[in-house]
Amino acid sequence: MLSCKMGKLAQICLLILLLTGINKAFAQDLKTNINKKTEADSIRKKLDGKDSVIYTAKFIRYTKLGLSKDSIVLLPLDTSTINIQNYSPLLQPQHPTINNGNMGLSARPLLYEPSKRIGFDVGFHSLDYYAMTPDDIIYYQARAPYTSLYLVSAGQKEQLFKMIHSQNIKKNWNVGVNFNRGDSRGFYRRQRGDHLNVAVFSWYQSPSKRYNMWASAIFNTMRAYENGSNSDTTIFEPGYSKIDRASEVVNLTTARNLYKKNTLFLRQTYYVGRIDTSTNANNAVLPTNKVTYTVEYNSDNYSFAKNEPDINNVLPIGFADPSFTNDSTKVRHIKNEFIYSFFLRPKNSTVIKNELKIDAGIRHDYYTQRFLGFKPDGLTYEESQFTYQNTTVLGSAGYRFSNNIDFNLDLQQILQGENAGDYLYEAKSRILLSKAVGRVELGAYVQNQSPSQLFNYYHGNHYRWENTGFQNTKIANLSFNFINDKYEFTAGAKYFLTSNYLYFALDNANGNNAIAPKQVDGDISLIRFDVSKKWRFGKFVLENYLAYQKTDRNEILRTPEFYTYNSIYLNSTFFKVLKSNFGFDVRYNSEYANYSYSPATAQFFIGSNTVYKSTPIVDVFFKANLKRANLFVKYDFVNQGLFVPGYYTVNRYPMQDALLKFGVSWNFYD
Repeated sequence: MLSCKMGKLAQICLLILLLTGINKAFAQDLKTNINKKTEADSIRKKLDGKDSVIYTAKFIRYTKLGLSKDSIVLLPLDTSTINIQNYSPLLQPQHPTINNGNMGLSARPLLYEPSKRIGFDVGFHSLDYYAMTPDDIIYYQARAPYTSLYLVSAGQKEQLFKMIHSQNIKKNWNVGVNFNRGDSRGFYRRQRGDHLNVAVFSWYQSPSKRYNMWASAIFNTMRAYENGSNSDTTIFEPGYSKIDRASEVVNLTTARNLYKKNTLFLRQTYYVGRIDTSTNANNAVLPTNKVTYTVEYNSDNYSFAKNEPDINNVLPIGFADPSFTNDSTKVRHIKNEFIYSFFLRPKNSTVIKNELKIDAGIRHDYYTQRFLGFKPDGLTYEESQFTYQNTTVLGSAGYRFSNNIDFNLDLQQILQGENAGDYLYEAKSRILLSKAVGRVELGAYVQNQSPSQLFNYYHGNHYRWENTGFQNTKIANLSFNFINDKYEFTAGAKYFLTSNYLYFALDNANGNNAIAPKQVDGDISLIRFDVSKKWRFGKFVLENYLAYQKTDRNEILRTPEFYTYNSIYLNSTFFKVLKSNFGFDVRYNSEYANYSYSPATAQFFIGSNTVYKSTPIVDVFFKANLKRANLFVKYDFVNQGLFVPGYYTVNRYPMQDALLKFGVSWNFYD
């Protein structure tokens, strides 16, 4: 009920702001279309007795932590409607997922995308798609207060509201706040994802531009209700007697996963020695020596709870109580990182070439991990705690032969601590053949990573295991990409050799539907090809993306061989101001044996060998841009009922039915 009221309140607030913005937009037009804009500004200046600058997106620029690694690169706001209809993190065209039915629930990549992490890892990642991290924060330079409002609504089935506000309290000091609220209830009982992200951030740059400080406080609360899948597995079969989706019987009615991830982050950099200025369009400040210090504190809590008998045996019988579960894993993490960077480049050169860059640093991580299991009376049946430390050496080297060729090498090596021996070595090179021909990107990395703690140790009401024999997982990768911006064409190939791959699999020896961590004794090879191309035929645009991958262990590394995303739309302009696209998106992947899902651990596992029929999923959309506003109307799964009653991406978890959605974003610059 509270979520419903919040959703309605957000819609009412946004409607008021939209009406206000429309009125302001037309008022600005009336004031500035008197012969010439300069004349109008002069008249207004005389009447108002003050400056009459009309602020637009060009007065707002931004950066992110990833754009400030070597130098601070400022980019203009993206006010286009590109990909606006694919707002869900689960439906990104080139990074598709499998999930439990709708936005807000557990998900994992559909294609093989291993994580480049080393060191300690708690192992709970199924809700990471909805979390905000320090790398996600956008820092602004705003000559006027900037506010962005974004709303997506599909009635009670799905709602998303985002708000960003940022302003400079001084010329070189910006502060801001992010507020994200997502509530997706789906079509079936207990198919709800309820998420809240709040972040307060600040960026300070000294007048000399030598000192920079980025700070943020992030609070994530992600709640995924668990229904244990539908009891009836024939809802998409011929002859099924259809009933209302909300009346379908589900296996669990009180279960939920709750993840809380809170972060305090502070990074400071200081430029020592000479400072150069880039000749590119962004006028980036280029240091010759830089010192970086980062401190970060994370407080994470992962909990699963239910209060009901499990009559359908979705989970194994509880060790402490057959009906009540309240398991929690808490992790506290403190990170201190120091990096010294050295740059050597020619003086007074109009083109940056023969540039040498060297980074050397050290990072210390301290973790405490605590397991708690509660009984119905509030007493604990499980309470254990572990502490870990890691000391990691960081280094990188890069050489830019010219603006056309560069080479970069990065390394991370844990020298001491719980995960000593973990490493990640990566090399990249970019070669610009010519603006007409395009560029080539080459890459390679080798990785040695310790098992996640979830594989090594877990004590809960439904699962208990302690493993000390798992080996580190090793990954070797080679990649090649060819990119031609002129013809909007990209083609690439990746090869992965994975040793000692870790996964979860069905283990009925420990009870009905029990799972257990497993490890492959040997290697798994996978090769992947990606091709994307944008075609233009007059006002028609066709975007194509195709991924093909082949593995020698598909029974373990479950992923389709073939995936494609295609978007076809018509560009048009109405009333000379309303730029719009009307078209449809089509997603399709080949058939394969799907993963199953365990609610108590929020993990996808190898269970049933069921292969669901694969079918194209078609979405129709209309999107448009009017001055400061972008909007879209989208009808998901428009082809449902046309030879397609419904579909699955995870075993026994049905995806959403056809659904009409509306979305609008509005930017304010004063």
